[in-house]
Amino acid sequence: MDTLIWLGYTTAALAYLALLLLTLVSKQKTLAHQIFIAFSICGFAWSFVHLLESLNYLHSISTTWVESFRLGSTGLLLLSLLNNKWSKTTLFKARYSQIIFLLTLSTPALAQIGLIGSAWFYIGYLSLTVLSLVLLEILYRKAQDELWGLKPLILALGTILIFDFIVFANASLVLQINEDMWLARGYLHTVLVPLLLWSIKRSKDLGIKVYVSREMVFQSSLLFAAGIYLTLMALAGYYIKSIESQWTGMVQSIFVALAFTLLFALFISESLKKNLKVFLEKHFFANQFDYRVQWLNLTNLLNAPLNNEDDYYNRALTVFLFSIEYDEGILFKNKNNNLEQVARKSISNNSQRAVNMEVLDQVLPYIKKTNWIVDLKDYQSNSQNYPGLSIPYNNIDNGLFHVVVPIFHQEHLWGVVCLNNSSSELLNFNWEIRDYMSVVTTQVGHYLFQHEANKQITENAQFAAFSRMSAFVIHDLKNVLAQVDMILANAEKHKHNPEFIEDTFETLGYSKKRMEKMLAQLMNKSSEENNTLTKVNLTAEISQLIQQRCQNILPIPKLINLNDIETKVDIEKLTNVLYHLIDNAQQATNDDGKVNVELKELTNSIQIIISDTGHGMSEDFIKNKLFKPFETTKGNAGMGIGAYDAKLFAEQAGGSLKVNSIEHQGTEFILELPK
Repeated sequence: MDTLIWLGYTTAALAYLALLLLTLVSKQKTLAHQIFIAFSICGFAWSFVHLLESLNYLHSISTTWVESFRLGSTGLLLLSLLNNKWSKTTLFKARYSQIIFLLTLSTPALAQIGLIGSAWFYIGYLSLTVLSLVLLEILYRKAQDELWGLKPLILALGTILIFDFIVFANASLVLQINEDMWLARGYLHTVLVPLLLWSIKRSKDLGIKVYVSREMVFQSSLLFAAGIYLTLMALAGYYIKSIESQWTGMVQSIFVALAFTLLFALFISESLKKNLKVFLEKHFFANQFDYRVQWLNLTNLLNAPLNNEDDYYNRALTVFLFSIEYDEGILFKNKNNNLEQVARKSISNNSQRAVNMEVLDQVLPYIKKTNWIVDLKDYQSNSQNYPGLSIPYNNIDNGLFHVVVPIFHQEHLWGVVCLNNSSSELLNFNWEIRDYMSVVTTQVGHYLFQHEANKQITENAQFAAFSRMSAFVIHDLKNVLAQVDMILANAEKHKHNPEFIEDTFETLGYSKKRMEKMLAQLMNKSSEENNTLTKVNLTAEISQLIQQRCQNILPIPKLINLNDIETKVDIEKLTNVLYHLIDNAQQATNDDGKVNVELKELTNSIQIIISDTGHGMSEDFIKNKLFKPFETTKGNAGMGIGAYDAKLFAEQAGGSLKVNSIEHQGTEFILELPK
């Protein structure tokens, strides 16, 4: 029982001493932090004086003063947290502060000189406790954004103050302190002081940053765990001895020997120590990177526009280097199991190339098998962490990089990035850096894959555009060929007719111009034409088209409404489109049928209506096939792009092309163009 009397205050004194030391090393200069130092000093003095009093080294009068100072410093701490922008002078002049000072100093002083009895003495402490609880409640309600950092402090001080309230309230009623509750306070403070440590870590006003190396914590944790283990084993051994059997001595000896054997086995277990170290780093240390900031910076860097001297491979390598603050690297792409360099930075292209490629040839199979980042410097000192990998150490020393990061795309190795730092300040690729680099690799990998896909799509689009343009050229070439065939077919019959000769030269001249234009399109590898809008007499142009190009097959088209209509249009393109539509109507109509071309002038547009009495089209064909390129009802005789070309021309000119058709009755194309 004697041990229990002083042990609680001893641990409380050590806890407050640790709190004081950690608070003193902080660079904070706020009022709350300065008052917190005073609070820590009062807490240490309180527990230390109670310890000496329990050991009969001090008179109980000393404990009344430290009790009073502890309660008073608690109230001042809460008041400073509520008004952290105050100066010390303002704080000390505040009404609440004056009340706290009055109760703190007068309660033990008046009791010591005998002016107040025990009841008023305890009521004085009770008043200080109630006042602190009031301030604590106000702090809780007004903390708002700071509540997250102050929650542990509020919880710890709230528990201590409520317990003090119970102690002093009971004492003021019965005029005597409850000894059990009085002794329990030391243990209570020991348990709650860590919450104060937690709060100064989280709070901006109280926050401190103390660096303790991971290795130190790891070794201390091992010793601490060993201490707990030995304590438990000692208790178990003591229990065995308490049985008082004739075999207990032997059993106790065997138990102790086996306990030490087990402890020794655990200490020499590398896997156990490695797992414990990772656990401590994950749960008891701040991350090496601010991942939110890093992620935003990486995203902004990837999204930044590329300049003329940059490409997405170089950008990807730059992001890799930026992510871990390195300055040298090479990006390789895996093509048919051969690594091809696609980007490099600050590394000579020919320097030690043979050595570097030899190292990569040895690393590549291991990476494909394990998907693991290979830290070559770590491999030199811990090769057992890379089972199945064998690299001569001199190759690593002569190489120009120390880490190889794989990039996978759909479970296949896309490539690797090799990184190094010229300053020789190399990262230790522990679990945290590896997890971080896995996220970076995923993000940069998607960037690379997207740009490669876009490049492939662009190339395919260029080929598709060239193929489409070639199809239009072939389509027009067929029409030129049809005109030449018509000339040859009538040459024998009309070769002595001067009008025929004149028409022939005119047709050949038009065909020559058209073929020159098609050849220019092919040479420029573009489907875009320099469209020239000219003001023309549309009625006359369509009439000339029918007379010159639509007389070779029946039925002969008939132009309705011969009133002159003028508009601005690319007449060459329009006549080609109309010729295709009229020719399709002629081929779909029997020789004794009708093909009419009608012009209508509306308020804001002009309509060209081409109607026939042919076999017509089904609704499904119009909806799904008519305007689809390379779909035709003419078999090998047609290209299937005439209607598509007409619709495309109408839409590019700001108009439309509509179709009305009834099977076995006829079809009507309505081409509407703006004026």
